[in-house]
Amino acid sequence: MGHVYADADQLRDVYTAMFDAVADDDSIGDLVDQRMVINFRLHDPVADIWVDGRSRPVITTFEPIDTDATLTATLSADSMHGLLLGTLPLAKALLFRKLKVSGSKSRAVKLESLLHACQSVYPSIASDQLGT
Repeated sequence: MGHVYADADQLRDVYTAMFDAVADDDSIGDLVDQRMVINFRLHDPVADIWVDGRSRPVITTFEPIDTDATLTATLSADSMHGLLLGTLPLAKALLFRKLKVSGSKSRAVKLESLLHACQSVYPSIASDQLGT
């Protein structure tokens, strides 16, 4: 079975569209209230995604930023795809170590609000750009 994304460029295009769509979404207010910076480290293909919630709208970049991450989430791009479609529940991803989180554990629950916001737009973006 092949990977969801053909290459890192395709992944970047899909995630840029997704994060742009939720950058000012009210549902990620917790991220902004806590001034969180989340670093998603994906593999297969490799992508280093920084979500900066220190201001509104939330800024996303594929390059390191000038601060340490509050939370770092490491997982495969295929597992991230499953989380965003809702076919891989967050608790299951953590339990089976498909998602490894480092940083403030008390703030790790804030990841859920970001995932929910992304889940509201990702399926249609994935369908358009990936044909899924």
